Amino acid sequence: MTVLSKARNAIAALVVAPVLLLGSAAGAQSQGTTAPVQTPQTERSVLGPEALVRDDARGFRPPPLGSELFLSTPADGDNTIVDSGYVLKPGDRVRVTLYGLVDSDQELAIDSQGNVLVPGVGPVRLAGVTAGNAPGVIERASRQIYSSGVQVYAAPVAAASIQVLVTGPVERPGAYAGGSDDAIVSYLQRAGGIDPERGSYRRIRVVRQGQTIAEADIYDFLQQGLSPQVNFRNGDAIVVGDQGSIVSVSGDVRAPYTFELAQPTGLGGEIMAFARPRPDVSHVAVVGVRQGMPFSAYVPMAEFVNFPLYDGDRVQFESDVRAAEILVRVEGTAGGPSVFSVPRGSTVASVLAQAPISPEADMANIYIRRESVRQTQKQLLDDGLARLERAMFTAPSRGPSEAAARAQSLSFVSEWIERARQVEPLGILALGDQDLNAVRLETGDVIVVPGYSQVVTIAGEVHAPQTTIFTGRSNVSDYVRLAGGYTPRADRRNVLVFRPDGRIRPDRRVQPGDRILVVGKPDSTLLPFIRDLTQTLFQTAGIFLAIDRAGN
Repeated sequence: MTVLSKARNAIAALVVAPVLLLGSAAGAQSQGTTAPVQTPQTERSVLGPEALVRDDARGFRPPPLGSELFLSTPADGDNTIVDSGYVLKPGDRVRVTLYGLVDSDQELAIDSQGNVLVPGVGPVRLAGVTAGNAPGVIERASRQIYSSGVQVYAAPVAAASIQVLVTGPVERPGAYAGGSDDAIVSYLQRAGGIDPERGSYRRIRVVRQGQTIAEADIYDFLQQGLSPQVNFRNGDAIVVGDQGSIVSVSGDVRAPYTFELAQPTGLGGEIMAFARPRPDVSHVAVVGVRQGMPFSAYVPMAEFVNFPLYDGDRVQFESDVRAAEILVRVEGTAGGPSVFSVPRGSTVASVLAQAPISPEADMANIYIRRESVRQTQKQLLDDGLARLERAMFTAPSRGPSEAAARAQSLSFVSEWIERARQVEPLGILALGDQDLNAVRLETGDVIVVPGYSQVVTIAGEVHAPQTTIFTGRSNVSDYVRLAGGYTPRADRRNVLVFRPDGRIRPDRRVQPGDRILVVGKPDSTLLPFIRDLTQTLFQTAGIFLAIDRAGN
């Protein structure tokens, strides 16, 4: 049997059990408190106002408001007319088709005099005519020459292309082809958009022969759809101004962007109109510079409306008022309502006193599912797996044969570790023998009241894994015999007995509802890693391992 096949038979396949193992790190916190949540640095939302200081040191700012306008592929300048209200101009093209006694099909351009030359008819003036009325104008002019034996069809097909300069702090300054009635935003898109570090979204001018003929503010377009209507001509220029004072916004808002102030300074109310704080926001943190010195403030929302803001400020909106009530759910063998709104600081006992408990409830194995514990377990699991992976790839071998055997097995062990990384702990907090009057609850807690069970489950390295009725005996060996006895790979000194709430019985004395796991002996080259990995999973992830014997 190869080292790889031995590893496959020896390493447990990962499954999530109905009741998950609580690691010792969480179990030690059952005295009415929980372990502090170790939040990954990537989760910015839970870091609070201190995130502003970190972002300032890193130079990080959210994207400018309106930057999404320039994420898509720039418009290609295709000026096919689809709007019947478009007013035709010199250079526009019209397709005229004559059929019947006369057969002709031509695409005609409106000349500088505003006319198209229709074959056999002569010049027909179309400049100033809308695209929707152009076919009728040509039809009437044709009827003066041709009888009803000649049918006339006409339709504008394209607008004349012009060249508009786009300059200032944009990604690709230059001349771009487009239609005379194209929007300012369309030309900015063709130029790659406004430079987010240098360009202004609020100070955009259209210049013709040195004179400003229109001004645009992208914020007006984003909020109200307003944009100046400009009939562009060849040689017109769109000039993006230099970026004005900016304020970056994060936290509990619907629009976490970097905003440009209309003036060199502004008030908090101006930013609130764009950022749209959520209803539960109570305070605002501000970090910036005042008179050349670092500045910070933390003010209530009511005061922030008139709070002065300056260029470079960073603002974070915070929900910093705790509710007086928390929501707690009771699951398991409890009748009546399952969700309770109770005062903050309530205990497990006070909630259970409100929930009718079934006589079949196993009160000795009550446990809590808690989000903060789940996050801590996940963090510890990821950290432990990372350390084990480093140790696995850097551990020295005692000789060439061991090195070859380990190399053959590393891919399988790496895959197993990767599967372990996908495990999501349930955040089980076993209460054990704790006084339920001393265990305080957090909002979102789920109190699980399991039912009393008569069965015992035997899994792992036994010949016939099964579930059986509790026999009244508490010796592990009695139940292993009921499951056909140990397999040759069984590690008889490494048998784990789990209580219904996921805790391990240190004395291995079996009770009703318990689960017995007989762990296998891995290959000697993998033994240090598998032992450490199994310990990491048991102690930090809150999972239950079962031996996969499908490879036998």
